[in-house]
Amino acid sequence: MLSSVRQTLVFVNAPRRFSRRAACAIVSLMTPKQIESTPQFMNTNSSATAPNQNGTARSGDSHAAPQDWRKQAIDAALTCRADDGSPEYLLLQAVRQHLPDHATHQVDEHRRKTLAAFERLLTDFTPLIAPAFGRGNDAADESEEKAQPLYGWWTGRRGGQIFEVALAPGAYRDGEWVVVGPRHEAVKELIEAAIGDAREAACRCIRYSNGDWYDAPEMEAEVGRIAWEDIILPRETITDIRRNIAAFFEQKEIFHRLGFAWRRGILLVGPPGTGKTMVCKAAASSFTDVPFLYVRDLNSDRDALVEVFSRARRLAPCILAFEDIDGLVGKHNRSTFLNELDGFKNNDGLLIIASSNHPEQIDEALLKRPSRFDRVYHIGLPGADERTAYARKLLDKIALQATRATSFDTDALAARVAAATEGFTPAFLKEALLSALLQQAQEGHTDLDDAFSEAAMAQIEALRKYLKKAKNPAALADLVGSSGSEIGFRAH
Repeated sequence: MLSSVRQTLVFVNAPRRFSRRAACAIVSLMTPKQIESTPQFMNTNSSATAPNQNGTARSGDSHAAPQDWRKQAIDAALTCRADDGSPEYLLLQAVRQHLPDHATHQVDEHRRKTLAAFERLLTDFTPLIAPAFGRGNDAADESEEKAQPLYGWWTGRRGGQIFEVALAPGAYRDGEWVVVGPRHEAVKELIEAAIGDAREAACRCIRYSNGDWYDAPEMEAEVGRIAWEDIILPRETITDIRRNIAAFFEQKEIFHRLGFAWRRGILLVGPPGTGKTMVCKAAASSFTDVPFLYVRDLNSDRDALVEVFSRARRLAPCILAFEDIDGLVGKHNRSTFLNELDGFKNNDGLLIIASSNHPEQIDEALLKRPSRFDRVYHIGLPGADERTAYARKLLDKIALQATRATSFDTDALAARVAAATEGFTPAFLKEALLSALLQQAQEGHTDLDDAFSEAAMAQIEALRKYLKKAKNPAALADLVGSSGSEIGFRAH
């Protein structure tokens, strides 16, 4: 036990240039008396009598109020953190000094989520030291409004036993938690339960952003409104995509019986607005009991990919979607991605769907082996038949909210729109009809009539002029390697 105190002391007081291994070597030369005389670990109340096992001073002690030693420990830890030290060791040392008969465990976990887990798992959960809260140095995007604890000390009951939970000062997402209880087995069980609770997603859809996973109820609601029938693609393309996705989830035993790993990779490439994201969401909508993991960004941290795949493996079978993968995987994390994708890790049950607006920027190493992306689909600009079908679908949807004039011919307008929109993506088609509807509404017209038809054609002409000024929208229609040959399977 004394050796652990030595290590704790040296880790906190050693100069920054010392590694922990070096600190362990140095501490072996120190005597117990030297350790006990170190100011940072001396009892600041020299006249205080020994505390009770609950950590409070005896009733006859006029020099120390209840919880004083905990406050002193937090204050010292704050000073240590300000000096770029290791405050968790100060808390461990204080617990060892004042609660010597208790079991103590330390774990690094998400501050906000782990605190919420302890609140759910411990009854009568109350603070012994008033906590502080803030957004932290690496908080989530601006939509994440929940503050995270910066430090604190709490107590609560579980299974008839009293536990204490202390959080060392810090502003990063993950914090150093010190958990104290009567027995090692009980403390270990509480920690495992808290970690499992903190990491469990409340929603089927979760997104990875700014270094952490977040429940995405808004995405789950949106996914629930999308079906394969909403996607306008060439029949052979959409049929093959649907068949491959369905086969993956429905034929697990066949994969294993044939000796193949139960994982697949699908890459969708094409101009923006052609329906790649809708394909991902339609896949998620088709299998409602399968988790949908959406990767929004990876920053520049290579460890982020390890965390992404680690969560996917825990939730497998699942769909892991990388949107705009050309911007997520580059030279800085390419080797990590390849290792996670087809290294020695078990990726059983992972269906990976990635999309790219700029396939020429994708590292060829991701494409040249079928074990990485088994199918590459071109989601290109819609042809005349697809544009007609999509315009008709949009007009039918608009008709549900507007009054259709008796002279209005949906099929005729859909044909006119299709004939005038060569080179348009589905997103541009939708924009033209929606803008026409809004323009009519602003002028006090809510009917689908000849005036709406002319407004729609005027919007199409305006968008056509915009497209002429833009670069060729079909420039991404082909994907070839440096040798000039096509890469992977192609469905046109």
